[in-house]
Amino acid sequence: MVKKHILSLLTFCCISITMYGQEYIPLNQNKLLGSVNPSFYSFDKEPHTGVVYGTQKVLNNNSSIENSFAFGSNFFEDYSFSLALDVNRFQISTLGYSSTQVNAHYIYSTNLSYDWVLNSSISAGYGNNKYDFSSLVFEDQIDVLTGNISGFSIDPVNANSSVSYFDLGAGAHVHNSRNMFFGLNLKHLNKPNISLNDELGDNKEILISVQGGLEIDLNPFRRSFLPADSFLFLYGSATKQAKKSRVDFYQEAVIDNFSIGINQHINNYENASISTLGVSASIFLNQVEIGGNYSFEVDSKQLTGVPYNYFEVFILFDFYDLRLSRNRNNSRFYNFY
Repeated sequence: MVKKHILSLLTFCCISITMYGQEYIPLNQNKLLGSVNPSFYSFDKEPHTGVVYGTQKVLNNNSSIENSFAFGSNFFEDYSFSLALDVNRFQISTLGYSSTQVNAHYIYSTNLSYDWVLNSSISAGYGNNKYDFSSLVFEDQIDVLTGNISGFSIDPVNANSSVSYFDLGAGAHVHNSRNMFFGLNLKHLNKPNISLNDELGDNKEILISVQGGLEIDLNPFRRSFLPADSFLFLYGSATKQAKKSRVDFYQEAVIDNFSIGINQHINNYENASISTLGVSASIFLNQVEIGGNYSFEVDSKQLTGVPYNYFEVFILFDFYDLRLSRNRNNSRFYNFY
């Protein structure tokens, strides 16, 4: 029993590194660019919406982390801007912890040249973190002879059960009409205080991330054995927040109405590092894409002695003009071809 609670705490500490203290960095980051940099919500100037569910589990243990994410965006062509809204909920059931954040984004599009477009965004969000202290185990609750946990403790908890905060962010990206984009995003510009204790400060540090993507047409002359609409999408991002850093790489092949890919992730916190490998797949059904990603830790034993795995599924809705459906080829730049 004691071992279970200790392992749950280790799980929280370890996975918090990969989650950036409950920052949402999706496994399917290459599919959900707006979750990393909101300026991408206006990338193809089309309305979009989607839902994502992810779970992270410790093998041989019931500890898990769940993350739910939903978003919607719309482009106003007459005014060259987009509005987007996303909601993220993060929870650790075994520790009684949950975090919810709602963000609103304004994205303005500027034509830099015939071939290049700049999308810049500003974001405002409201967050709330909750902790169920009845899930905590204090020293006087543990019977060292039997390992049983009693339900009563005389240790005081000098903290609130929840805290709310206001959050600000800004981002931008540039892309051409063929196959390339670059992005930069800043979160927590106002460094909100998320401490549950009124007497202590725990400010979120500014998070900086950069992104880059390149799409390669695998059958440009329509003469190979591959379907006419075959693409290779290469994407990478680097994120830094205080002492934490993360690098993500994605290689995805889109073959007609299917996609399959692999991804690699490296997380660092002071002298600790966690590396993750993953595989992904999805299917395109006209205006809908359904897919998932399975990833596993390859060196987490140096932190907790137990392995982890991650699983995430998503459904994305693309409300492009139905008149374009015959020309759609599932390229990220399809609207520019």
